[in-house]
Amino acid sequence: MTRVNAGAVTLDYELRGSGPPLLMICGFRRSRVVWLEPLLSALAPHFQLVLFDNRGTGHSDQPPAEDYSMDAFADDCAGLLDALGMDSAHVFGTSMGGMIAQRLASRHPDRVRRLAIGCSSCGGKRAIPAERRIWELLRLMPGEGLDAREIAYRQEEAYVTDAFRAANRKLLDHLFEIVNANPTPLHAVQGHLNAIEGFDSHDELPAIQAPALAITGAEDRLIPAANSTLIAERIPGARALLLPEAAHFFWIEQPRATADALIEFFS
Repeated sequence: MTRVNAGAVTLDYELRGSGPPLLMICGFRRSRVVWLEPLLSALAPHFQLVLFDNRGTGHSDQPPAEDYSMDAFADDCAGLLDALGMDSAHVFGTSMGGMIAQRLASRHPDRVRRLAIGCSSCGGKRAIPAERRIWELLRLMPGEGLDAREIAYRQEEAYVTDAFRAANRKLLDHLFEIVNANPTPLHAVQGHLNAIEGFDSHDELPAIQAPALAITGAEDRLIPAANSTLIAERIPGARALLLPEAAHFFWIEQPRATADALIEFFS
C-alpha cells in the first residue's frame, strides 16, 4: 500500500509506466484492481499511469455514507495530483469514474489535459436509462438471500456481453476473486449510489475546455451507448467511439482496442 493525503481523505495509489501522466478513475464500488493487466501493460509504455482507489474502496479511507458526492470525488482527484506534484494529467474514467472525470474537468479545468469518458452518462433526467431490470441488478447485496458469488454471476449480464461470458469463464471468476478480496463496505456502496443519483452534468458539459473522447461498448446494457453520443454532442469538439462486441466493461472485453484508442487520443 502507498497512501497519500489528498485533502479530505487519504487515498491508496500506485504509479506505473513512464510518459505523460494518465489519471485512471474507476467506477461504482470498485477499486483499481478492476483495470486488469492486458489494458495496463498496453498503456504503461506510453504513460505514467496514476492508479488509485476511490474513497470508500480498496485501501483508501472509507468515510460515512453522507460524505460521498461527485464534487468530493473530483476534489479527491485534484488533491491526489497535488500530493504527487502533478500540475495536470490526461484523465480516463469509466462508469461512475466517467462522471467523476466530467466533474473534475468542469470543477478543476486546469488539471485536465485531455479527457476520455468511458461508458458513462451525464446523469439526471436527460440521461438515457438502462432497463429497470438491469439497473436493479446493481442494487443486489449479500444478505438478501444471495451470497456474493451468486450476485456476481447475476450482475455479469449488466457488465459484459453474453458471448464474452460464455468464452471467458476463468477470467470472470478471477475478476470476482480480486474485487472481493477486499470488498467495498455497504455504507460506502450506498455513498457511491447517492453520488450517482445526485449527479447531473448536462448543463455543464458545453463549458468543458479539454479535448474529449466518449468511449464505450456498443452493447452496453447498463449505461446505453447513446449516453456517450449525447456527451460527445454536448462537449465542444468531442467525439464518440463505440467499440463493437463489447458492453459496459469494454476495457476488459476489448483491451487492445481500448488501449489503441486511448494512445491515439492522448498522444
